[in-house]
Amino acid sequence: MDAYAINYWAVLVAGLAYTILGAIWYSAALFGNAWMQAIGKTKEQIQADFSPLNILWAFIGSLIAAYGIARILGWVGTFTIGWGVIVGLLAAICFVVVSMGVNDLFERRPLKLYLMNVCYHIVAFVIMGIIIGVWR
Repeated sequence: MDAYAINYWAVLVAGLAYTILGAIWYSAALFGNAWMQAIGKTKEQIQADFSPLNILWAFIGSLIAAYGIARILGWVGTFTIGWGVIVGLLAAICFVVVSMGVNDLFERRPLKLYLMNVCYHIVAFVIMGIIIGVWR
């Protein structure tokens, strides 16, 4: 495989990992209750607003993010666990953390909510980078 070739199975698994991590992260077992409190909604309100399409769109977004990490690793030309962590971490910090930070700042969102959300994405992007980095 050339350096620019992408392993689409790795992208698929990384996207699934991102989506599954979100389900775990925002469950009652971890940060679900604190997240609902921070957004000012109850469990009943969340359930009433739920649509399976939300999961589908989240998964599509996860695949796009995973593809981006795979593409950047291809441009770097090195698929390793170390480069996967570096690319995942840099992508999360440079794009997600900053973008969400700007939005949350102007929307006057609570710092607690911001930290819960960005930490999820940082962990998810690093996991995706690891999966794609080692599965060459």
